Amino acid sequence: MKNINPRTLNYLLKKKKSVKLKLYNYTKRNSSFLGSCLSCLDVLVYLYYFKYDLTSNKKLRSRFILSKGHAAPNIYSILYDKKIISKREFYSKAAYWHPNKNIKCIDFQTGALGHGLPIGVGMAKFYNDKGAKSKIIVMLGDGELNEGSIWESMLLAVKWKLKNLIIIIDKNKFQANDKTEKILKINNIAKLFKEIGFQVLECNGHNYNDINRKFMKISNIKPVLIIANTVRNFGIKEIQNTKAYWFFDKSNKNISLLN
Repeated sequence: MKNINPRTLNYLLKKKKSVKLKLYNYTKRNSSFLGSCLSCLDVLVYLYYFKYDLTSNKKLRSRFILSKGHAAPNIYSILYDKKIISKREFYSKAAYWHPNKNIKCIDFQTGALGHGLPIGVGMAKFYNDKGAKSKIIVMLGDGELNEGSIWESMLLAVKWKLKNLIIIIDKNKFQANDKTEKILKINNIAKLFKEIGFQVLECNGHNYNDINRKFMKISNIKPVLIIANTVRNFGIKEIQNTKAYWFFDKSNKNISLLN
């Protein structure tokens, strides 16, 4: 599969820098679950600026559900960068730490883990019945796989042959304040989901070319699960891949790491 051309790669890197700056400014003013945001930022920049139409007014456009709702400031930062929401709305109480469906282009309100995928499966079924060619994309945290509603939804997706459904697991290996495998380890996720009936792909969630190569391999004949291997707090060397600093409080001295 072809890599992203250099011009597009430079564009994505430029957008990542712009969105990250907005995310940092948001965090300084409102606080955020920054560890969760930074692990999936690259994947979201790829989805929103290159791969899919996620922000138009088309009724049956592709839809994105951030089931791991703690990373919502990423979406707000992207919408602000795209000039879909204003600076005032970006910093308002409406743009709080979880997705708010009252903000334009937020497709579902999440926060309580385990609920985004059931909604995504329902949307994919509706699109499938309508013959729409757009995709329904749901991002889960790896810790979110502990929720029973996720497994029920996975089984329904296979039963209903939802070839328009893409599930992305942000595998940053942490949930809340400890390692995912320490809380509840799930062995060999890729093999497990292949056996359930998914097309399973795995990528480096911080490498645009690798992300793109795996998306190019989507077969469009069955539901897809993409495991994005990521790092918590990616880009801040002092605290990458640690259980510390999951939450950045605007009043705490840790905010200096964003300067």
